[in-house]
Amino acid sequence: MGEPAGGDAPANAQVGDGWTAVIEDMEATAAEYRERGWTTLELHPGDSVLVDSDRRTGLDVVLPGPEFEDLESLVGDREFRDVEVFRAEGDGLVYLLVVEIAPESETAAFVPAYYDPSRAAETIESIRDAGVVRLFCRRLNDDTVRFVHDDPTPFLPAPVE
Repeated sequence: MGEPAGGDAPANAQVGDGWTAVIEDMEATAAEYRERGWTTLELHPGDSVLVDSDRRTGLDVVLPGPEFEDLESLVGDREFRDVEVFRAEGDGLVYLLVVEIAPESETAAFVPAYYDPSRAAETIESIRDAGVVRLFCRRLNDDTVRFVHDDPTPFLPAPVE
């Protein structure tokens, strides 16, 4: 298996070829956006997990300092109001590629992530019940860029009937 671009895979679960595929998909999708003249930012989280705490509920990804600063600068004067979510399941994990989109400025931020749904069943239900999902992009000192989406469905595995 090849190494993911931009560093090692997040370490909170055992990831397989799925993570490499997400990174490759991110690179290809970002290239398509750039070919159309868009500004893009590809992020490479060092950790990714669903969280449900007093401080935050949603998808939490930890970014390297320079990438966080690039994201913070990117969102500073743009309105990211659209999102594309690509989801795949494998190796017991849910893999996501979240594309945060600011259509007026033709800007897109690409956030790859994954989580173990077997360890997050209560969090998944909490997000479904709330009808909203938050994506927290943060660095270790807890500075955070937050995206909020009114439809959590693309972020979550299909409900078990």
